[in-house]
Amino acid sequence: MKTRTLVVVGVLVLIWSLLMHAPAANLYAWFAPKNSPVELYGLDGDIARGKVQTVSLGGHPLLQSLRWRFQPWWLPLLRLSFAVEGGQDLNLDGRVALGPAGGVDVSGAHAGGGVKAMLGLAGIPFVPVDGQVRLNLDSLKLRKGFPSSAAGTLEVHGLAWTLVKDPQPLGDFKATITTERPTTGTSGGNTIKAVIEPIAGPVDASGEVHLLADRSYDYDLQLKARDSSNATLNNMMQSLGQPDTRGYYHLRNRGTLAGAPPR
Repeated sequence: MKTRTLVVVGVLVLIWSLLMHAPAANLYAWFAPKNSPVELYGLDGDIARGKVQTVSLGGHPLLQSLRWRFQPWWLPLLRLSFAVEGGQDLNLDGRVALGPAGGVDVSGAHAGGGVKAMLGLAGIPFVPVDGQVRLNLDSLKLRKGFPSSAAGTLEVHGLAWTLVKDPQPLGDFKATITTERPTTGTSGGNTIKAVIEPIAGPVDASGEVHLLADRSYDYDLQLKARDSSNATLNNMMQSLGQPDTRGYYHLRNRGTLAGAPPR
C-alpha cells in the first residue's frame, strides 16, 4: 500500500475517532439546525454513547432521561441512526434516524406509560382520565417537527373517568394507525388515520380520527354504555346529547392544531 494511501486512511481514522468521542453538547451547539421544533437539553456523553435529560417538541417537554447508542452501519444510507431507550413518565425503546434534510424517522419503537403523560405530550394535560398506554410504533416520519406518516397500534388499558368521587371505569381500547397517501391527480400530503375499537369494559366505543398534512384534524366517534354498566356511567352518557336509534352517542369535530400555516 502506498504511503499516501496509508496517510489518508490514518487521517480519516483520526477524524472519525475525534468525531465519535467529541462531547455531544458541543456538537449539538455547533450543528443543531436553527429554528428546529425539536430541542435537546442536558446532553452528556458523545456520539457513540450518551444521554439527554429532556427532549422537547415545540417548546413542550416530550421525553426525559433517554440514553442512546450510535449505529454506524446506517451511514451508507446517509442516516445518523441511534438506538434509544429510557424515559420517566413515558418509557421508550426504539430506533431514531436523522436524515440529511433534517427529517426524523422512528422505527421499531415501543413506548408505555400513563394516559395523563401521553395527553400531556399532545398538549391537552387537563383531561380528567387515567389509565395505561402501550404504543407499538412500526414507523413514524417527522418533517419539520410534524408527522408525515405513521404506522402502528396504540392500546389503552384501564381507562377511567376521574371527575367523580370514585373513578368510573370506561374500559380498554385499541387504535390502529395507518397512513393514507393522496390519490393520483390530487394535491396535498398524507393523512394519518387512527381506527378505534373496543377491547373490553363497560363502554362500547369505535370510530376514526384523521390528521391531515395541513395540521387540520377531524374525528367521528360513536359510543354507548353496555347493558352491564352502572347508573353513574349511564348518566355520564346522557350528558352527551341524544343517542341514535341504536343507542349510540356521536362525537364529531374538526379543528386545526397550533402552528398551522394561514389559509
